[in-house]
Amino acid sequence: MSMSIEKIEQLEELVASAVEGLSNLHAENMRLEQRVRELEKEKETALKENEKGKDSLGKLKQLEASHRKLEKDRSEVRIKVQNVLQKIEKMNFV
Repeated sequence: MSMSIEKIEQLEELVASAVEGLSNLHAENMRLEQRVRELEKEKETALKENEKGKDSLGKLKQLEASHRKLEKDRSEVRIKVQNVLQKIEKMNFV
């Protein structure tokens, strides 16, 4: 059986179309792989920034706790000084 020239031409068109489709898919795959690499780098950067943020937040919480303690200590010292001053006033040195 011999194929007609028309059928061979149709087959050539289908093969050419398939090759072009494969070429396009290959190019798209390469582009997507590059995009994946870029997104992985962005993710890594974001994770590092997130860790820095967590560290900063931890340090901020420690500073806030220290500040509250210092304010409490300051208030206690102020009360003690006021008590001492009141005792001195009551001592009539005149």
